[in-house]
Amino acid sequence: MEELESKNFIDKNFIYAVVGATNNQEKYGYKVLMDLKNKGFNVVPVNPKYQEVAGLTCYPALISLEERPDVVVLVLGEENAKKIVQNCIDSTLNKIWFQPGSEYDEAVALAQSAGFNIVTGKCIMEETKDINEISQPAFSG
Repeated sequence: MEELESKNFIDKNFIYAVVGATNNQEKYGYKVLMDLKNKGFNVVPVNPKYQEVAGLTCYPALISLEERPDVVVLVLGEENAKKIVQNCIDSTLNKIWFQPGSEYDEAVALAQSAGFNIVTGKCIMEETKDINEISQPAFSG
């Protein structure tokens, strides 16, 4: 496992699965999804409670995505975070961004033991704050 610099997770060509996406505008699942979407990133909401989030088709699970995401962004509670990390192991997805509040010890340890590349302790919205408009390029790692 390697905790990579966050810039290695930021690329406009990547597909970001935002797990825990929601239509509740007060929650970070919505804020993270919309922030990345408004900056021109390719985002896919994942939450079994919704069929659509912010006008985008929402998928019930990572396994149901039409395209394999490059980065899984977790905006979840503890029990769900562990389940999603296990789903990533089963699906051979290997880049997980643990949003603040989703960095539960057991989930992070599981990701580390599986050899995942992870980001912890950083907010993806903050790390992409210099990308204000869709036309601006993202970092190239």
